[in-house]
Amino acid sequence: MDSDNSPDKVLLGLYRDAKPAQKLDAVAAINESLISLKTADLAATNPLCSPEERMVELRRWWFSARD
Repeated sequence: MDSDNSPDKVLLGLYRDAKPAQKLDAVAAINESLISLKTADLAATNPLCSPEERMVELRRWWFSARD
């Protein structure tokens, strides 16, 4: 693959050219995906937890996330 057309460079170019609202939409979509994946993980690893308990764990996970 040509290094100028690597997925990372293509994505960076698209993000660089995006309008602020498009960037916020992308971040919101990524956040929604992360929340869905973590919710599914919590349900699979803690099947006896209630939905409310899973939400508490989800919030704890989300707010403790680091870069």
